[in-house]
Amino acid sequence: MAKKSEKLEKSFHKIFNKPFFRDFSWAGTFGVTKDGLPYIGEHKAFKNSYFVCGFGGNGITFSVTAMEMVAFWLENRKHPLSEWFKFGR
Repeated sequence: MAKKSEKLEKSFHKIFNKPFFRDFSWAGTFGVTKDGLPYIGEHKAFKNSYFVCGFGGNGITFSVTAMEMVAFWLENRKHPLSEWFKFGR
């Protein structure tokens, strides 16, 4: 993290030509899937349950799609995107 902080400070100085003094540093981590898509749907280990598992930015991006998908399933309809987001894809 120290190396990344130093790199950001140097970038700031290059852009603004002013010194930047860091008070503290922190970092966050994200879970990601291999294909970058969320998991939305049923999981065989949990009967009568639907999952909407978005990570990082795709959690926000796909939340409206997930809402629509769950609404379809609650009406016993198949959603056309189900295959793209299912567990085990």
